[in-house]
Amino acid sequence: MKPELSTDLITSEWSADGAVVVCIDGSPLRPGVITWAAEFAHRHSLWMRIVFVAPNPCDPNTSASPTGLFMEAIQIAESVSPDLRIRTDLISGENTAILTALTAEAALIVNPQGDLAAPGPTCSFAKVGTPRESIAAAALPVVVGLDGSAHSESALAIAFKEADAVNTELVVVHAASPEAELRRDFASGHAPQHPTPLTWQLSGWATLYPGVAIRQIEFDGPSEAILEQLSTEARLLVVGRRGRGSFDDAGLGTTSSAMIRKAQCPVIVASEA
Repeated sequence: MKPELSTDLITSEWSADGAVVVCIDGSPLRPGVITWAAEFAHRHSLWMRIVFVAPNPCDPNTSASPTGLFMEAIQIAESVSPDLRIRTDLISGENTAILTALTAEAALIVNPQGDLAAPGPTCSFAKVGTPRESIAAAALPVVVGLDGSAHSESALAIAFKEADAVNTELVVVHAASPEAELRRDFASGHAPQHPTPLTWQLSGWATLYPGVAIRQIEFDGPSEAILEQLSTEARLLVVGRRGRGSFDDAGLGTTSSAMIRKAQCPVIVASEA
């Protein structure tokens, strides 16, 4: 398959027509990251879009050619599945503008080089780091961090889909705010032994994915430490883009910002949609 260089966009949503977008540049490819993205696309019936993010073409120091990198990336992706639909694109411009364009068709954006900022709030993105070998990760659980906010729902959707696709356990980590606990205690007249909002949130997804075994971990307080610990024995960590607390300059919540820096497994930051 020869790479097709183009800059036109195909609009699609998180569905069988969506794309796992992998951004590369003139740096050497990281085969493990390309493989991870291709496997994710294959599992979820998505197509794969490999984008060479070119620096300013007027820069006299620019000498990297995308053709060889495209061919190498395609070969890696096709080793996962020869039936995987792959498209290549060469895009130049400012990082924010590039990400805005890519989110129009992306189900998930993967940036192996780590030098692009977080995409817009309507697109999920992955920080893969150094992925574990597929065989080693096969029996490991998917971990999802929840805090009861609206952003948790998108994280749950991705986590359940992935756990179901790979037939593994889903570990649900829930940080309940003290204010929420007090309101529940007051309304019920007693302190419930098992907080109910998480159960309500999970029930619909558990019905959709009855084959997924669920393990719940609930606690009060910041979730960064426990999520980082669980990531050492997880195949994937999923968090919402924003939750309670302060926000950093990239528009991410404190937990998601911490996890893309510290997690020991691939991390998906779910979109706000």
